[in-house]
Amino acid sequence: MELNTKPHATTQQRRVYPPLVWIALTLGLLLPPTLLAKVSVGPARLMLTTQDWPPYQEYSQPEMHGLALDKVKCALSKMGQPYQITMTNWSDAQLRVQNGTHHGFFVAAQTEERDEYAKLSNTIAEQKTNWFFGPGVSPKLDELSKVNLKFSAKFGSNKWFWLKRNGYNVVKQPRDAKVLLKLLKQREIDVALEDELVFLRELKQAALPSDYFNHQQLQTDAMGVYFSLRFLKQYSGFLESFNLAVSKCED
Repeated sequence: MELNTKPHATTQQRRVYPPLVWIALTLGLLLPPTLLAKVSVGPARLMLTTQDWPPYQEYSQPEMHGLALDKVKCALSKMGQPYQITMTNWSDAQLRVQNGTHHGFFVAAQTEERDEYAKLSNTIAEQKTNWFFGPGVSPKLDELSKVNLKFSAKFGSNKWFWLKRNGYNVVKQPRDAKVLLKLLKQREIDVALEDELVFLRELKQAALPSDYFNHQQLQTDAMGVYFSLRFLKQYSGFLESFNLAVSKCED
């Protein structure tokens, strides 16, 4: 299914997982003279992939939008770069870039694993990662609580694997923040690790106050678009042009 970026374009497809939900957005804009030389740095159509992860990117009929997605679209528009964006689950999104069927995935924080096959762009959005503590759970973590408490995060996410690598007692495999919130509220887990904006949005959707759970910030990470190293080798000037375009799309 292709969705033209003109304002009047519509689609009747609903978001369903599985099967894969995908939306193609194609641009064909005239470039200003100062950017005409940049046309050759990109492919005929840039193939990007992402996950449904509001408020950063989401599919709300009839279009995809979000804090990160809108900035990516803005940058590609300024470059005059035609593109297609596929929305799928997060593990599949990254695998598509690893196996070469897509050029990049977003929005993501930097990790050593991803650096092995892709390179991160300049910042598209900042992520504040918080601990959220279940009812009655003390908001204090130490080496003992790492093994005595039950932790979880969105399955397949960098946060889920970070918990595993660092010796936390990780249980459950929630597919999204909505399920993660339900598990925490029902005390099937004791502590959740999630993006602040994502989790607060789910609290609002569930008609719960923002301070329903005690929470503490773990860290803040810059997130961007990860482009395949193979792709960047073929189009050596692309990342520089994309980063420049991103800088012109600041809020």
